Amino acid sequence: MVNQKISILTPTIREDGVQIVKKSLSRQTSKDFEWLVGSYFNPKIGKSGRWIKDDFKGGYWSLNRIYNKLIKEAKGDLIVSWQDFTYADPEAIEKFAFHHKNEPKTIVTGVGNKYSNQSWAVKTWQDPRERTDQGSFYGCYFNDIEGNFCSCPKEVLLKIGGFDEKLDFLGFGMDWYGVFERIKDFGGYDFKIDQSNKSYSLGHPRVGGEKRWEHNNLIHGGYIKRKKELIKKDVWPNLDYIGLT
Repeated sequence: MVNQKISILTPTIREDGVQIVKKSLSRQTSKDFEWLVGSYFNPKIGKSGRWIKDDFKGGYWSLNRIYNKLIKEAKGDLIVSWQDFTYADPEAIEKFAFHHKNEPKTIVTGVGNKYSNQSWAVKTWQDPRERTDQGSFYGCYFNDIEGNFCSCPKEVLLKIGGFDEKLDFLGFGMDWYGVFERIKDFGGYDFKIDQSNKSYSLGHPRVGGEKRWEHNNLIHGGYIKRKKELIKKDVWPNLDYIGLT
């Protein structure tokens, strides 16, 4: 019997973005979850969640490190990454839980567009993954999983050793991408997309500004260089930041 306890993780540096998540979670049909917010500031979420302080120093940012800290604190069998400025339909958690019960070795992503305000009426960005020709729930590539709104069995995050914390010191981005690629290479887990599980997000400034974000983004070769380094050291896909080893 799969334990349906879910741990929702929200790493953030934006106070107003946390409140959107809080509002959405308060309206969920399922209440069988815990909410962990990882931030350097007190997010003021009261009894609705638990604050895990981001006290890391150095690096371009601390996203990979705070994700690992949140995972270590999480009590649920299923991890749901639900990032700031993201709202979702009331059945979102219920749908993640349903898939985990029926397919416990599957990473599931929802879909979602960006909007100009919380009326969710004026769209500013269309999710290219949204489609209607394959049904509502089907297999996808690992890089189709969007880390801002997805579920992942905690067991596999432990098995691969969590997020690659070295990435925090090399540049921005490629955090969840790296996790999902390592899960793919680890084997035994599927990736699927649930078109019926919709989120709604507001745009927000990039860490350090758009120019610095783009210039230092690991998508421009830094991630591949790091991957080759881990393969050469014979530690890919299993790292040792967290895990069972």
